[in-house]
Amino acid sequence: MNKFLNRSVKPKRDDRTKEAVHSTRGTAYDELEEFASYWSSLYTARKKMERSLMYAKEDQWGDYVKDPDTGEAITEGELIKKQGKVPLKNNMIAPITKNIEGQFRSNVTKTICSVRDRDEAKIGEMMSIALEYCQSLNELTELDAANLMVLECGGFIAQRIEYGYNEYKHMNDAWVYNVDPSRLFFNTNIEDPRGWDLTCIGEIFDMDFEAVVAAFAKSKKDREWLESIYGTHNYPKRQYVDGAQGFNQKNADFYTPADTDLCRVILGWKLESRDAYFYHDTLDGSWGFVGVNEINKIEYINQQRLSEALSTGVQEEDVLLIEYEFKIERYWYYRYLSPWGDVLQEGRSPYWHGQHNYIFHAYPIIHGKIFNFIEDFIDQQRSINRTMTLIDFIRSSSAKGLIIVDEDAFDNTSREEIVDEYVRYNGVLFCRLKPGKDIRSVITQLNGAGAIQGDYELLNLQLKLINDISGVNSAMQGKQPSSGTAASLYAQQVENASMNLKGLFDSFKSFRKRRDLKLMQTIQQYYNSPRYIELAGKEYSEESKYYNPEKVQGAQLDLELTEGTNTPTFQMLENEFLMKLFEMQAIDIKTMLENSSLPFASKILESIKRTEAEMQETQNISQVDPAIMQQMAQQNPQLVNKMMNDANASPQDGIIQKAA
Repeated sequence: MNKFLNRSVKPKRDDRTKEAVHSTRGTAYDELEEFASYWSSLYTARKKMERSLMYAKEDQWGDYVKDPDTGEAITEGELIKKQGKVPLKNNMIAPITKNIEGQFRSNVTKTICSVRDRDEAKIGEMMSIALEYCQSLNELTELDAANLMVLECGGFIAQRIEYGYNEYKHMNDAWVYNVDPSRLFFNTNIEDPRGWDLTCIGEIFDMDFEAVVAAFAKSKKDREWLESIYGTHNYPKRQYVDGAQGFNQKNADFYTPADTDLCRVILGWKLESRDAYFYHDTLDGSWGFVGVNEINKIEYINQQRLSEALSTGVQEEDVLLIEYEFKIERYWYYRYLSPWGDVLQEGRSPYWHGQHNYIFHAYPIIHGKIFNFIEDFIDQQRSINRTMTLIDFIRSSSAKGLIIVDEDAFDNTSREEIVDEYVRYNGVLFCRLKPGKDIRSVITQLNGAGAIQGDYELLNLQLKLINDISGVNSAMQGKQPSSGTAASLYAQQVENASMNLKGLFDSFKSFRKRRDLKLMQTIQQYYNSPRYIELAGKEYSEESKYYNPEKVQGAQLDLELTEGTNTPTFQMLENEFLMKLFEMQAIDIKTMLENSSLPFASKILESIKRTEAEMQETQNISQVDPAIMQQMAQQNPQLVNKMMNDANASPQDGIIQKAA
């Protein structure tokens, strides 16, 4: 298929609305064409991803080949069927991807935020709790597991972070979304695996018209303006016969949605520049950029400082002024566009970090080319399928239980009778053997060799190679080792097997770290009201669970991913260590229960605290002055009796009787 067939053609406006279109918010035709060119240039990368996904999860005979009879392009599976064979497959890639997903899910990590000022350690804990809460709210484990599969098949992934109202959760918060590679575009001259050389990134959206109005209309006039762009959009929906089979992804188009009843919106971020002055205030240490037309403000402030300093006798050279110099300012600018270049919304980055709200990652990217994990062993998978199909064809065309009978040996017996008697239970055939003739020469059964031994050896070789190339061998899959294998040797085999996947996991960890950093910065900016987050558990102090935006928003925070402590193995070691300390009487029962991860620890601890509170209450009642108790008994004897019964304090009964 020619890749230029995938280039999108800009749709024409509806004739009913062409005259009503106006440009109250401007147009951006050049940017729209730039975004479209980036999306089209990713055609080969998307096709490679579709092929890898096909071999990992779909039809492994789906590659197109030329039909030698007609010259038309047909799939390999269709050609094999045409030759009278059955296209067999033994998917060895799916277990590899499942094992990698299992390895990722079992490798629990925890994001730790730290402050640069050691005196503000509690702020780091506070931010760590808020980030952990947001990760749980977004179910990031599921998002990351799905993204890891996309990285294996496509070689590049992206996520988008926003703050706003979520209709599914019915709340305002920071949200993380996976970006489908068929909707993603970016400048394709990237070389940096960290994505630091991105100058453009964006995504195409398909929304119903009311969602477009809700997102971009601020008045009734804006709604009319959007109607003039997209029309009434009362088009019939596409009749689905292939629902949830990736039709929209495989047949994606930049300008036109696959569903005619939806509206196409293009979001594009560009790194733009302008002439500006870079300033550094030597008085308070602040710095930034101002436009060339705003330099008079800096001059005015400097003149004021000089005048005030000279009036107080300070020398001019000792005055702390604002220093500035001419520079080019680079900043991120976003645009929401219609397929015709209408600007629905635009502006500079609203985020404190000053960047776009995407996290992009490519692995491996070598010499400006993006590869993927699955394509390394597609050839081995094809060889396995071909060998299995060949063996099946040989077996189907060879003799299996063929019977050869000498008809002259059976008197007055038809062929049908011989066959029926041969296959019947306890059947008996009577024949007359000629002198010197063996019975084995009269009835002979032939079984052809199903396949030559070399085919089975080739199949076993390919099965071994695909595991060696992927790094997911029998030791990592947890298969039973051969007898006589030492435990230390088996553990070493598992560790060595993980080396082939270490690059993939470490690279994905780098992506998650950059995602969590941008998510932390979004939380730091938009969590502007105090809140109590109980989700943190026992690892943090009670003080840190109260999120204080006044302290967090001004803090300089760093971030690091560490191994998690909520794995079963770690929790078992932790509980055993606490039990040993308790047996040695180094800690009391309350300390052990407060730090234990046993499921019933909290319940027992609450019971102990409740018992202690009741005992304290009893002690307080018993210490009340008898004269006061006598006076209370005269005023309300029933209340005092109840207090005594609840406290189980029988010695006070004499006071009540005396008062009576």
